[in-house]
Amino acid sequence: MHKFFTKSILSICCMSFVILQAQTVLTNKIQPSVGDSLYFALDSTTVGISYGTPGPNQEWDFRNLKITASRSEVYRPASAGNQAARFPSADAVLIQGINEQYFKFYADRIELLGTATLGGGPLPGVGGANVFPKPVVIQKFPEAYLDELMYVTSNTVTLPSSILPDSLLNSLPLRPDSFRIIFSQRFQKIADAWGELKLPAKNWNVLREKRTTTGSTKIEAKVAILGWVDVTALASGIFGGLFGNINNTSYAFVSNETKGVVAQVNVDTLGNILTISYKPDDKTYTDVSNLKIKGALKVYPNPTSDYLTIEMPNKHYQYSHYEIVDLKGKMVKRILATTDFINLTDIESGIYFLRVYQKKTSNPIYEQSFVKK
Repeated sequence: MHKFFTKSILSICCMSFVILQAQTVLTNKIQPSVGDSLYFALDSTTVGISYGTPGPNQEWDFRNLKITASRSEVYRPASAGNQAARFPSADAVLIQGINEQYFKFYADRIELLGTATLGGGPLPGVGGANVFPKPVVIQKFPEAYLDELMYVTSNTVTLPSSILPDSLLNSLPLRPDSFRIIFSQRFQKIADAWGELKLPAKNWNVLREKRTTTGSTKIEAKVAILGWVDVTALASGIFGGLFGNINNTSYAFVSNETKGVVAQVNVDTLGNILTISYKPDDKTYTDVSNLKIKGALKVYPNPTSDYLTIEMPNKHYQYSHYEIVDLKGKMVKRILATTDFINLTDIESGIYFLRVYQKKTSNPIYEQSFVKK
């Protein structure tokens, strides 16, 4: 009996050891560096895809994902940001549209120092950059199964009452001197599963994070004698529901084999899949927009299914040829620059780069990405 009990304990210990050895533990290998460009394919037609349930040793099959659009994340030097002066200790800035995020990288964590817009503040054209009173830790290393992380950010914008018409101000019980809008966001994630994720180009050992973002808006009015008074209920009618609450959930699949996320599943409040973004390969690229001659090279339609029209920024250059290159750097097509129309029916769906060459030059002078559906 004693021998049987001992063997059972040893078997359980061995199984536990194997499980611990197999699961993905994230280290700072996933941390982006200044100059990195992370490319993602997007699919909004996700029929037959399941993101599964929490737990260890899972398998997710996303091999049927298509490409309906693409996006990129480019980590530039902090000095490239419009509000860089407000973030002197930042290492990098991520610019997406009019929004900027400033980061500080450490061996054991990534910190978000604050945000800004091209207009200067949290609302376009209003106020200054939103420098957090204390940097928030958005990623810790190492990260293992069942680890959790939570942080809260707050953003206050003060506006003079003169922005509202007198007809509205006169309808209020007390006339305020000014308003302030307080945006609060609470971000929480838990590593709720680990296993193997199968994508069209590669299988990945991943840790899955359930990410939840909840946001709320509070509006206060500064009234003589009373000071700041919460008028959210009243102001919501005045502002027409402009500042609503946020409730977003996503599942991020992260692998220690590459930087950034491998895939992210965005779901609605019922858990139905809205969109999936994913890595079409395992590469990290240099920001090509900083390496080529600046000019408005246009390709359309983009995404496209069968052809591509090219509009050159300078009609006076003597162009030699075009090359179409995939994300692995392999040339899949070469065309003489005697036409502005390229037939794409002979190449597979994916993300590609169109490179334009001048005569007697070995390096492309223009480069533009496009998506073949």
